[in-house]
Amino acid sequence: MAKRFKAKKKRNFFFLSLSVFVISFAFFLSYFAHLFNTDEFLNFILKSMFKPSSEATVHNNILDYLLNYTIGQSENVDEVYNGAEKAQEYLADPAPLENKANPLVYLYNTHQGEEYSSNGLSSHDVIPTVMLAGYKLREELNNLDIKTIMEITPIKDVLTINGWNYASSYKASKYLMQDALSKNQTLKYFFDIHRDSISYEASTVSYQNKSYAKVLFVIGTDYDNYNENLSLAEKISERLNKEVPHLSRGILKKGGQGVNGIYNQDFSSQTLLFELGGQYNKISEVNNTVLVLAKVLKEVILENGK
Repeated sequence: MAKRFKAKKKRNFFFLSLSVFVISFAFFLSYFAHLFNTDEFLNFILKSMFKPSSEATVHNNILDYLLNYTIGQSENVDEVYNGAEKAQEYLADPAPLENKANPLVYLYNTHQGEEYSSNGLSSHDVIPTVMLAGYKLREELNNLDIKTIMEITPIKDVLTINGWNYASSYKASKYLMQDALSKNQTLKYFFDIHRDSISYEASTVSYQNKSYAKVLFVIGTDYDNYNENLSLAEKISERLNKEVPHLSRGILKKGGQGVNGIYNQDFSSQTLLFELGGQYNKISEVNNTVLVLAKVLKEVILENGK
């Protein structure tokens, strides 16, 4: 009888311990989920991303978990922009267009839903898209005293309001470019940030123990004076490769039947399209490239006399 009583006590203690653990774990998840729904936590992620590992071991562990997952692709507008909408929900823009006086550079993403790689991040509805790359590039350029703004209006909304399909995305982003310029007459440079759909090996380069997402410049040729944009792309591409060998994949010219051939580059002689990495790149690799790209862009812009 005593043995049975002891066994029962042990079982009760086990279930009590298990209950306490489950409740504690649920509380932890609840608290962590609360953090995910704050701009402060996302800002923490962005700021932690570039700290040396010796100073931010915990930060880096969190980033390794949060900022890596494999994405699929879809031609459906709702599916394509699902990631961008969630990204905007969690990455509320701290610097709206109207708040930056006399901006020089305008960043935008015609395909806002293009995603980078992560592992397990989707379960938290935090998805690294090309918009995240744009936020970081804007931050770095502003830190370098190159006044930069970024478009955060959902392209999907412009498509929906006008009854356009996904194929009209460039038409939609051009509308936003025109609107931004009408409100900011000082804008001179217009950079459209995408990511490519290629293998990890093709989109990544290692240099001095760091991995970088490669950059490809796409230049449309179906408009007059495209050589001016081509010249700008060539200059930036060459400088990138001087900073990090093979960081630039070069320049892809596109024109003729069956392709866009313009990519809004008829808007001005300083309008470029960057393919920044590929779908398998980690956001940390993209951001390593952004730091170099910002430095090079500053040099080129200053040489051009702003």
